[in-house]
Parts: sequence; structure tokens; C-alpha cells
Amino acid sequence: MPFVDMTESDLRLDRKVCIVAPGPNGRGHYQRIPADFQIVAVSKAVLIPDLRPAIWIMTHSDQSWFAEANRNFHGIRLFSYDAALLAADALQNTPDCYFFVPPRDSFLEPHVRQPLDGVIRYGATVSACAVQFAYIFGAAEILLCGVDLSGDDYFDGTVNVNAHHGDTWPAVQSLQPLLKHLIEDKGLLIATLSPTKLELTTYGR
Repeated sequence: MPFVDMTESDLRLDRKVCIVAPGPNGRGHYQRIPADFQIVAVSKAVLIPDLRPAIWIMTHSDQSWFAEANRNFHGIRLFSYDAALLAADALQNTPDCYFFVPPRDSFLEPHVRQPLDGVIRYGATVSACAVQFAYIFGAAEILLCGVDLSGDDYFDGTVNVNAHHGDTWPAVQSLQPLLKHLIEDKGLLIATLSPTKLELTTYGR
């Protein structure tokens, strides 16, 4: 498999990171991403026209759009171990591929109070994985864009056929405490560029 375990890598992120998810609320805000923020695209956001992400994070690689996204992306890939295994053949000659192994517990479970011990845990969304990744690898300021946590539509008008999240995703209940911990206890600056179900400051206001 052409992937390197992220825990054994020398990966480092910029101090300022913008995590872009594929929610439709992000439309009209991509151009507001400050030029000094490193862009991390999650899932289908890697296909947003004119977005130039440095890093692409995936936890599933079996979607119908994966092949197109994989062909067109040139940058660092960070996949969950399962997604990396599934995509290994397609990425044999692709550089800068990394994987993470989520532990069996998740930060949804009450005994995991601080999921910030050098691993990325499941328990919310791929955007939550990206937030953990950003913190672990050096980000001090994080912007979110298109992290709607509402509905099943993508930015391009298509619909995620694999999920029915409802008007407010259950993931809010686990991601919100993580963000609160990072802001209040770890001193990170975290804001959103676009409307979201999360309780966050809107960037620029």
C-alpha cells in the first residue's frame, strides 16, 4: 500500500488552516478564504471548482465521484486506514499519501473526554477528523467553510445517497464539545465562513 502512517510521518500544517467541506452553504464563500490559510478539503469538497486544496481528507473511497476526484487532485492525501486500503490500487504511483487508524473508542463515548492524544477518532464527521488533524499537526487558527451539518445536499446540487442526516446532523452533539475544548482549553481560534449548525463566531464579524 502506497500510504504512510501519519503518526510516523513528518507532516506539518501551517498555523492557519481552512477546512472546506462540501455543504451547499459554502457556495459564495470560497473566495473569502484568506490567502494565508492552508486549505484542507474533506470528501467531495476536493471537486469544488477553482479551490486549490493542499490536503484532501477521506474516510470513504467508494463513492461514485471518487475516481474523478482522485485523478484531478494534486497534493497530500490523508485517508482513514479502511479508505486507504480500498483505494490502494488506484494510488500505487501517487506520492504524498498518508493514513490514520481510528481507535476503537470514539469521542462520542463519555469516557473519552479529550480526543487529542495524537490520534484521529471517529464519532462525528470527516470534518471532525479534519479538525483533529489540524490541531495535532500544528494549526493554531482554523476556519470552517461548507461545514453545514444540515441536510444531505452537496455544493454542486447532488445529494449524498448514503446518508440521511436530517435538518441538524447528530454529529453536532459531538463536534461542538470538541470545538469548545479546543477554543477554551487549548487556545485555538476557530470560526466559520459560512452558515452552520455549530455555535461558532462568523469570520470577519
